[in-house]
This record gives sequence, C-alpha cells and structure tokens, in this order.
Amino acid sequence: MANKCKRGILISKTPYEKRIAIMEDGELVELVVEGVSSNRVLGNIYKGVVQKVLPALKAAFIDIGLEKAGFLHQEDAMDRNELLRREYGDDDDESGSSKEVSIDEILQEGQEIMVQVVKEPISTKGARLTTHLSFAGRFLVCMPGTNFIGVSKRERDPAKRREFKKVVRRLKGRDVGYIVRTNGLNESEFEINKQMRELESKWEQTKYNFENQPAETCIYEESDSIEQTVREYFSDNTDYVYIDNRDEYFALREYLKVLSPDKLDKVKLWSSNESLFEYFKIENDYARSLQRQVPLPRGGNLVIEQTEALVSIDVNTGPKVHGKDQGKIILETNIDACYEIAKQLRLRDVGGLIIIDFIDMESEEDNEKVYQEFRKAIRRDKAPISPAPISQFGLMEVTRKRVRVNLMTEKTERCPVCDGGGRIATLESTLGMIDRWMARKGKGQAPRSDPRGKRPGDRRALQGPQPYVQLLGIQAQHEHQPRGRRARPHQPVLVLRQDGRRHYRPLQVRVMLRTRGLTASRSSKAYKEGRTQGAALLFNEREI
Repeated sequence: MANKCKRGILISKTPYEKRIAIMEDGELVELVVEGVSSNRVLGNIYKGVVQKVLPALKAAFIDIGLEKAGFLHQEDAMDRNELLRREYGDDDDESGSSKEVSIDEILQEGQEIMVQVVKEPISTKGARLTTHLSFAGRFLVCMPGTNFIGVSKRERDPAKRREFKKVVRRLKGRDVGYIVRTNGLNESEFEINKQMRELESKWEQTKYNFENQPAETCIYEESDSIEQTVREYFSDNTDYVYIDNRDEYFALREYLKVLSPDKLDKVKLWSSNESLFEYFKIENDYARSLQRQVPLPRGGNLVIEQTEALVSIDVNTGPKVHGKDQGKIILETNIDACYEIAKQLRLRDVGGLIIIDFIDMESEEDNEKVYQEFRKAIRRDKAPISPAPISQFGLMEVTRKRVRVNLMTEKTERCPVCDGGGRIATLESTLGMIDRWMARKGKGQAPRSDPRGKRPGDRRALQGPQPYVQLLGIQAQHEHQPRGRRARPHQPVLVLRQDGRRHYRPLQVRVMLRTRGLTASRSSKAYKEGRTQGAALLFNEREI
C-alpha cells in the first residue's frame, strides 16, 4: 500500500474574502475561496413548499425562499433504502426490489416538505434538492428516516464490517441510519457513541424547527467552510493547521475541543509579518488557477475554456517537438498534462462535463498509457470523477460531480467590453460601425459626395461617397493632449467629417472599442444625438 501523504491546512481570512488551502506533500492540491458576500446554501435544510409537480420530467419544483425554486428529482423523493444498499450494502443485507412510484403520487402542489440542498444554484439553475436528509460528522453520517447501516468501502474485511454494523446498530437511536466513514474505522466505541448523540440532537432540533417555523425558511444551517474543511481533511496524517485570523483561531479550537481534543496542538496561529499564503508560495498557484493558459513542465501548456455546457481543455506542445523523438516528447507532454489537469480540476473545483483534447498519438498503446496515468492522477480527488478512454479523435470525456459554483465563476465576472465573448471588434470593423451610424444620423443633409456644394460633374463628386471617419495614422504619445494628461502610445487618430450646410471641418477623435454604445463629450453633437452599439467616440475637447 502506498504511504499516506503528509497534509497541511492553511486558513487565511481578510475583510474581503476567506481562503482555505489544502497541502499534500508540500504542494497545493485544493483551494476554497469565498467572498464576504457569498451565500452558501450547500447542506442547508429548508421547510419548502411544492410549487409544481411535473410527472413528464419526473421532477418537482420546490419553493425554499431563495431567488429561484429548487429542483427535486423523483429519485430524491423516493425511499432511499434501495439506493443505500446499492452504494454501501453487503451481500448479507436484506434486499428487495422497490417498485417505482410516480412523482405525482408522492407530492402534491402546496404540500410542505423538508428538503436539503445537495447542489448549489449555478448560473440560471436553481438549487438541486433531496428529501434524503443527512448530517455529516467526522466519523459518521447520520441519515434520518431509515434504519440502514453501511460501512466505508475502504474497509474490505467482511468480519470487521459486520462488527462495525453490530456496534452501530446497538448504539443508534430509532428511525435513523448511519454510514461509518473512513475516518471512523479506527475510532473507539466511546467516540462513535459521542458523535451519534451529537448528530441525533441536530436531527431533533431540525424536526422541532420544521414544526414551529414558517414555510420557505432555513431550518438547519450547515457548518461554515472552515469547519467543513477541518471535518473532511483533519486526520492523523495532518501535520499542521495554520490560521492568520485570531477570532477564527479561537473558534476552531473550541470546535476541535469537542471533535478531537488530543490534536489541539496541531492548530497554530500565524503571527509572522509575511503573508501566510506567500510564505507557502500559494499566491502563484492561486493566480494560475484563474488564468486561461497554464504552463506545463516541458514547455507545453493547457488552454482551459469554460462554457455553459462543458469545460474544454486543450493540450499544446512546446516549441521543440520535431526529429526522431517526436513521439516520445508528445507522450511525455500528454503525461505531464494528466497530472496538471487533475490538479487544476481540484483547484478550480470544476464540475460537470470536461472534454480533454490530448496531442494526437500514433499508437493505441500510448493512448492507453495516458489514460492509465490520468486515472492514477485523480486518485486523491475526493469528488466523484469518472474518465472515459481516449477516443479515436484524441478526446477524453470526464465527468466530475459539481456541488457548488467553481472558482472561476466565484471570483470573476463577465467583461463589460466583450460581454463574455472574449473578443472585441477590430479597428476597421469599429470604423465601419461608426461610419454607418453617422450615415444614418446624416440622412436629410447635403449629399456626402457633394459636401461643399461641388457641381455633380466635379472630379471630387465623381469619386463616390466619402467616409465620415478616416484613419490618419498613429498619434504620438504627447501630441494634441491637454496639459497634465498623457495619451497611451500608438493611439489611432481619426478625422470625423460632419456634413452640413454651413459647417464642415475635421475633428480629431480617439476611438475606444466597446459594446456599451457611443459616449462622447457632453458638448459634442454626437453625444446629444444618441448612442450606437459597437464603439465609443471620446472627443478631444481641445480640438473641438
């Protein structure tokens, strides 16, 4: 068996955000970042009201008091015993095939039910809900409404599994089931019993809140991100927990006095002048996790693109892929990409469908080798993840469970210039849009081919319509600038031709590529006449 990795937990809190980093063998493997305004609902239990029941979709929409109604699938509203037996059961468990029941036989519109959030609202979708409630502890998971008892799959000895079930069945309360987690496999009966009482008291309080609180309210709030991280990752192979916030430090110590009082010495307050994340060299990894392009050790890179439907990852080679060793270099680059992709999926908390475009390899043997390396790279990922073998097109399809908003969505927003498209109009395209707008605004004035009253037979008139906007060249850095203001280098200068009966003179303008419409100085005619989509004119007031 492989040796257990040495783990560390770093917690940094500022007035603007909370960041939690998980270190394994000295490397950052997982990152949780929350803003002050973040409203996490994952794990919360609500007293909801059935809004709509849709038998055709095998689902119902439940109003729980959030902005959008939650989604409850038929499987999440049915008896959970069959699902539990399939996931955690043994051959000696009582089994029986459950008959499928339609969603409209289980729920009626207007009915009040108790539901738990299993997936946070993402983009335009509401929260994913379930009636299969659970209260997670460090050693156990309490499941009200069932008497099922399961043991983590990590324990493969049938005799020990039966012994665990016997102990839990003897200690547990009525109408509650339990799953013994991996962290609880080596715990004493005293610790198991203590945590059972704690989890069952939470269930009793939740039932009381359901009876006495109004509908569409939260009746149980899950622990905050720090307590959840400690619950999931704090174990015997954790070497240290550093916190740079005094209030969080004392709060965590109080929490651990109940959970693991013998490990309090591992929790330490960070008092150095140097930032906690900078000392452990995490800032660079954090910045890279928000970038589109990620470098690989041998000169290649990953390009990660997020869309509504999926996340695409393109693997690119470095500059030296030629000669006799080309196949070997491609294989090595793809293997490097496997481990970096596995790391980025955890850091960014990417979920849903992921498509990886590896560099094309010649042999099926190399494809299989890369596939096995990727499976090895994702072993430590706690989120359920399932990769498919590389297809004939060099693509690998991966699904990873998504339960909350990923890091990119949490910490970034749509660009107001490109509106999330990532592209803006070229200079020529922008000039065309400006010219067409001015042409529409100039309708009813003197013909553009005759701006100064030239006769139709004049040579200038025979040249055809003249553009309203022309590119003159590149403006010098300090040319035509008001005192105290500096232009950006290589600023394009345009001539704006305004047709009118009496006034015709060129105006120098600066062009900025935008999509929010036309803005100009308040004294300019263009500003008063309206806005146009695609470009913005910022007039040089000194020239006007």
